Amino acid sequence: MQRPAVAAVVSEYSRRSHGDVIVTKLLEGYALHGVRTDPRIGVASLYFDKLTANDIGRHLAGRHGVPVFDSIGEALAVGGRGVAVDGVLLIAEFGRYPFNELGQELYPRRRFFEAALAAMVAAGRPVPVFVDKHLSWSFADARWMVAAARRLGVPLLAGSSLPLTWRVPAIAWPLGVEVSEALVIGWDGLEGYGFHALEALQCMVERRTGGERGVQTVECLEGEAVWQAGAEGRWDCALLDAALAAVGLDPAIRPEREAPRPAAILIQYRDGLRATVLMLDGVVSQFAFAANRAGRIEACEFHLQLDEPFGHFTFLVRQIESLVLTGQPPYPVERTLLTTGILDAAMRSRHQGHTEIETPELEISYDPPKVVQDCGGGAPLPWRTAQA
Repeated sequence: MQRPAVAAVVSEYSRRSHGDVIVTKLLEGYALHGVRTDPRIGVASLYFDKLTANDIGRHLAGRHGVPVFDSIGEALAVGGRGVAVDGVLLIAEFGRYPFNELGQELYPRRRFFEAALAAMVAAGRPVPVFVDKHLSWSFADARWMVAAARRLGVPLLAGSSLPLTWRVPAIAWPLGVEVSEALVIGWDGLEGYGFHALEALQCMVERRTGGERGVQTVECLEGEAVWQAGAEGRWDCALLDAALAAVGLDPAIRPEREAPRPAAILIQYRDGLRATVLMLDGVVSQFAFAANRAGRIEACEFHLQLDEPFGHFTFLVRQIESLVLTGQPPYPVERTLLTTGILDAAMRSRHQGHTEIETPELEISYDPPKVVQDCGGGAPLPWRTAQA
């Protein structure tokens, strides 16, 4: 039987870009839990928004016989008419795009989505869509995208690979846990990698009693104000110690001294949960989560394979395949709508002098999935398995 196939719409397809670590796996296969695995869907067409000197997309397309088109509509039609694919991947993460006054990189995720949606409406054929990372730099655009997909019957999945990657130790919370406070540590830029940290946070705290009901306020802090907030009890220093221990940081190395540009996102959820994202570039190079669960601190590393083959993206590819094969997102797009909104509010807070932002627009409710198949949670790290 012929496999279902997708149109891949990519901002830039250079080596190690998100186009490479996602689409190349669909072209050439991947290792799932150490086992060589053929992809369950194919790539019918490609569109590149920017062609650079280090582009590898055209070479790979030629090698695998995949046509490249000059417009998104043509890619969905595969050179014919209508919509001739079974799904669409929108991967706008690499490539040079302008920044706005808030420091948000203006990746064309809504533009990509609108072009794909226009082709579907014209053809009268909605197909599933995956949007890599946050839905948009703008929460207003993200909310429009989710509403349009729902209105037109387009199954929509979005988000980071972080919720799917390995956890060390392999914490897997059931639904309905009691959580009073949570904290995530990460590194690199506030917008690009802060989104990953928010997704790691959200995939855990959404499992608390009552499910997700949204966020009331967001505040961004930077520099010494981050540590002052900890000293004042606005975030729990014991959770930071647990998160640092989860990534194996030497206790003698203190981020208060070593992090040159610390940043924090303070989040107050509508049900009373308090959460913090700490970006500690220069101190850590992995993500970790810690929480006060029913009076006891639990922590784990969200481990990324930071070199080829970037195995955590294999788990994301499996979710994309599931979306296309079943027409059902394996977890709610509202999770990424919420993390997109928190990040947008944090960037606005920073731009407005690190003020607390009221977020009535983030009264977003959803129920988390009971379980997500084919992910790293509970699975051993493949390189440790090989050594055993």
